[in-house]
Amino acid sequence: MRKGGNHVKPVNRLSRSGNGEETHPVPDSSHETGSSGDDLFRTNGNPDNDLFATDHNDRDNRLFSPDSRLDYRCFFTDNPIAQLIADRHGNILKNNSAATDLLGLSGKNALMDSLRESDRPAFLMFLALLESSRSLKVWTGITEKTGKTIRVKGFSTGKMRGSLHLTIEDITTEENHRKRLENRIGTLEKDRYFCQLAIERSNIGLWRATIARDASMETLRFHFSDKSGDLFGFVTFADIPFPLFINTVHPESAGKIRTALNSAINGKTGFDIEIRIDKPNGDFAWINLKCYLIEENASGEIGLTGIAADITSYKTTEKALAIASNLFENNRDGIFIADQDRRITVVNPPFTRMTGLTQEKIMGNKPWYLQTGIADSTCYSQLCDVIVCSDHEEMATFEKNRQEKIAPTHLTIKIVRDMDERIISYIGILLDISQNDFLEDHARYMIEHDFLTGLPNRILLLDRLGQTLMAAERNRRKAAVMFLDLDRFKHINDTLGHAVGDRLLQQVAQRLTQCVRKNDTVSRQGGDEFVILLNDIGHADDVATVVNNIMHSLSQNYQIENYEMSITPSIGIALYPEDGTDIDTLLKNADTAMYHAKENGRNAYQFFNAEMNLHLVERTRLENDLRAALENDGFFLEYQPIIDTKSGHMTGVEAFLRWKHPEFGILMPSRFLGVAEDTGLISPIGEWVIRSACKQAGKWHHDGHPKTVSVNLSPIQLKQKNLLPIIRNALKENGLAPGALELQITEGSIMENIRTVTDLLHELRDMGVKIVLDNFGNGCSSISHLKKAPIEKIKIDPVFIHALGTGSEDADVAGAIVAMAKNLRLKVSAGGVETDGQALLLKKIGCDEYQGYLVSPSLPAGEISHFCAPD
Repeated sequence: MRKGGNHVKPVNRLSRSGNGEETHPVPDSSHETGSSGDDLFRTNGNPDNDLFATDHNDRDNRLFSPDSRLDYRCFFTDNPIAQLIADRHGNILKNNSAATDLLGLSGKNALMDSLRESDRPAFLMFLALLESSRSLKVWTGITEKTGKTIRVKGFSTGKMRGSLHLTIEDITTEENHRKRLENRIGTLEKDRYFCQLAIERSNIGLWRATIARDASMETLRFHFSDKSGDLFGFVTFADIPFPLFINTVHPESAGKIRTALNSAINGKTGFDIEIRIDKPNGDFAWINLKCYLIEENASGEIGLTGIAADITSYKTTEKALAIASNLFENNRDGIFIADQDRRITVVNPPFTRMTGLTQEKIMGNKPWYLQTGIADSTCYSQLCDVIVCSDHEEMATFEKNRQEKIAPTHLTIKIVRDMDERIISYIGILLDISQNDFLEDHARYMIEHDFLTGLPNRILLLDRLGQTLMAAERNRRKAAVMFLDLDRFKHINDTLGHAVGDRLLQQVAQRLTQCVRKNDTVSRQGGDEFVILLNDIGHADDVATVVNNIMHSLSQNYQIENYEMSITPSIGIALYPEDGTDIDTLLKNADTAMYHAKENGRNAYQFFNAEMNLHLVERTRLENDLRAALENDGFFLEYQPIIDTKSGHMTGVEAFLRWKHPEFGILMPSRFLGVAEDTGLISPIGEWVIRSACKQAGKWHHDGHPKTVSVNLSPIQLKQKNLLPIIRNALKENGLAPGALELQITEGSIMENIRTVTDLLHELRDMGVKIVLDNFGNGCSSISHLKKAPIEKIKIDPVFIHALGTGSEDADVAGAIVAMAKNLRLKVSAGGVETDGQALLLKKIGCDEYQGYLVSPSLPAGEISHFCAPD
């Protein structure tokens, strides 16, 4: 150090050992007395804390003599174990470098600051206890900065006068090992508990047997668990001698168990055998006895350990199956068994003989593929519709045997269901009724009539239609063919169940029969389709009268079980000879007219005309062109800006689908989406829209314009099982956060299947995708749907936007919708805004966003950028 401008060098003296050799250099004591406050032998400049002073006046209270202070100083300073001196308040008086590293000390830290805050009160108690005791104390805690687990050992002596000597160890590794060991022990205890619980609650018991090496088997002794002891009927379960055990075994199984035990004892081979036992109460049981552990100890005692399970019910079932198999193979009737998908899995020999088909050709096919000859597949299809509801049905059919002879048969179908009422198999029995005239007539009736309604089916309809056309041509009279389809019948089936749907079809059949003459024909073709044949009519007006009666009759309410419902028909009519002179043409044209009635709003009838064929041709062409457009990139997207009403900035865009048709030019969705939905093409088209919109949004985000893109979903897309993966992959491929995508749905699409669609929307919301309810207010809007479905925004129907400021009845609807949405904490958007006045009124009533021709029509992606304001 520097004093008065002069350098003062420390003077070292050499201490000498007893033989006069020089040992370690000893710091000059005169220098120590003037040393700084952090010298090991001077503590904080306070004489009371000179813990290691060697020149203290009170020689009796010196802790170290002059000869030992250097040794202790080296021990304290250079010790790899952390050591420190602290007062009873946790202030560090002295510490070595090992303590600095372990505790993460810097400067003059209080020892308390180096400990985790939650450990500090306990450490103060430890110091207080340490001060009042002369024995070694131990405390464990965690450091604040380094997060290490430490063990502190300390003691106090009278000579240290209130200061404490602490030794600190890093026991992090040791503590982690101890915790892992405790966790492992806990896991093993749980496993042991669950294993014991599983054994106690199962039908499996444990057993153990012991015998001395080379001893007679008669000396074998068994020990059973409670479960296995009960199986054998023992009163006590421990130390059962072999003779007592073997007495419970049926004589036919005694030799088997002796052989197995002998092999285990002498050959150290486990066994798995089934034995029959006779219980003291006269009952018998089948036991599966297993030995899986064979041990021999140092004294030569052999121990066998195994399990025992009661398999009596299994053996009983096995016997019953053997009897059933014998009956199945040797039955005179043909029998088949089909799985839940109606594919045949098992047939017996008579079945192959009666059908004329080999097992290889039958196995894996559905029963209604077996017809060879005059059997009609419609019969089988209708049969399966009926038996699902009744679990049992009979029908007659004709089969061609291997001698190519047609033979009438009688088929009975029975459904087998599991405990949860799910279909697991079908059992069919085929009887040869060729020798029974009565059954043959019955078989003919069954073939020609619908199983559910009793109406003529397609077979009988075609026969009668052929006769009607010949009579009409001969007598120069007219005839009419009507195709009738029930509107939204599928919704009734889906919501109320097939049983209710079938009862409705039966009542519809009765009403139709009452609306026509006895010489007319009402036929059910399957599902909810009916065909009505009117013969010998004079004018088209006569047909219209019958149709109006049908429309009125079917529109009346139906009472089925506890449900009251209504349903309407759509009817297409083709006249002979104007609309066709043969069966196929008349049926096709009536079907075409019926689809026109549906397209015109349902609950209507339509006479066929030539223009309908042109429409049908155009529709078919559109379908083919749509398929080509998917393959050849014939679609493109345009985008319309969505504007924030407060800032005036664009917050996102809505994507609109366009089709560049090679002949008709640019087509709007209204021109082709109906065809796409009817043909199932809406699914791949919708997937293309999602991927393309996300791809463009990804480019905008990359260019610094992170705007939301909004895409419309059709009700059919919401039924796709792969919709979630499609959306997830589209976002991932383009580096988009889920919040960058909005999906617009209508309330009608939710209503079609509330539970399924709501579950799907929750999954989309959990993913982070935003859900918008489009065209809100158009129809019967439900607040309960808004609460159940995870909707984030509603979009007001443009009808109410156009009414703003007009004084019409709808003028105040938009404000009411906004007020309701705010109460539900939903954002509100408006579409179809065309004037500044509409935009101002929307801002005034609190609407959040708007879009429409006031801002811009839909534009190509490249023309959207000038709407983007810097974020």
